[in-house]
Amino acid sequence: MSNVIPAQTILITGATSGIGHQLAKDYLQAGQQVYAVGRDEEALAQLQELGAHSVSLDLIDRDEVIAELSKIAKIDVAICCAGMCEYLDMPNFDSDSFMKVMSVNLGTLSHTIEAVLPQLIASKGRLVGVGSASAFVPFPRAEAYGSSKAAIHYLMKTLQISLKPQGVAVSLVIPGFVETPMTEQNDFPMPFLQTQEQASQAIRSGIADGDEVIEFPKKLTLPLKTLGALPDAIWQQVSRQLNKQKD
Repeated sequence: MSNVIPAQTILITGATSGIGHQLAKDYLQAGQQVYAVGRDEEALAQLQELGAHSVSLDLIDRDEVIAELSKIAKIDVAICCAGMCEYLDMPNFDSDSFMKVMSVNLGTLSHTIEAVLPQLIASKGRLVGVGSASAFVPFPRAEAYGSSKAAIHYLMKTLQISLKPQGVAVSLVIPGFVETPMTEQNDFPMPFLQTQEQASQAIRSGIADGDEVIEFPKKLTLPLKTLGALPDAIWQQVSRQLNKQKD
């Protein structure tokens, strides 16, 4: 099993932070051609020094995304890592915060897909979207984040079917907790916390192996999937207990 994709062009959104940034560095180190998309100019400059083609872009702007990404002649693998998390504290439901998370996590993904799909069809390439193990079981305060990731799971699994006739492979990444700037805000235990390097290794290996679902670490994702398959009363009780421990 190899985590190196020979002679291919890889586009990575969210490349200026977290998992996306680590993926960009690792693919560059492996000699791949990388288009790094993000908004942090300093991080983009660092990646450019390593050999990346930097693309400064606000993925919320659909027209700008399509205009800029359509300039890239060839894309073999598009890895969509852009995302954010804001927690909701009940009983106040902040719809602005909710829609912000949905727009960043789901909206930017949809804009990217629309922009790069012609190149992926031409190259018979692979589209990769990043979900979350949090989508398996509803957790208090994660209403916005979990909803956006559950939507991504549905979208990517549907695209696995609908894009197959066009020769485009689709992978859904389902990470557990990863040590990134985004998870620094978490004030609760994060079991089996992975480093960015571990996350990058798992994702690159899964892509190289052609996996439709890339989930890690299994010692977290498997129990969560099992819990999510249990009757509602059981996982709701567990979720309430976890919330009490946090308080």
